[in-house]
Amino acid sequence: MPPDTRSLVLEQRQVKRTHTHLHGSETSLQLSDDKRELILKRYIEVSSPESVQWVERSHRVPVATLMRWIIAHGEEQAVEQGNEVPAHRSVI
Repeated sequence: MPPDTRSLVLEQRQVKRTHTHLHGSETSLQLSDDKRELILKRYIEVSSPESVQWVERSHRVPVATLMRWIIAHGEEQAVEQGNEVPAHRSVI
């Protein structure tokens, strides 16, 4: 499977379908070079002693659109607040 050091691998599988055929797949996420889009990639490979067949599909979504969707549809977690900025945060 093609290596990509900038990707977060979500799932990786290898399954032996028959005595001679091996099926592999990988699903990963990465940011576009300009950091504006999130890219979901799915790579599938079937290999045998005679040949290798593969396909890679990718889906892109603007990060801003994804953030709006998460805010609108995601489950809100507990809100934390205080009078002083925590050490691990910076002042905006």
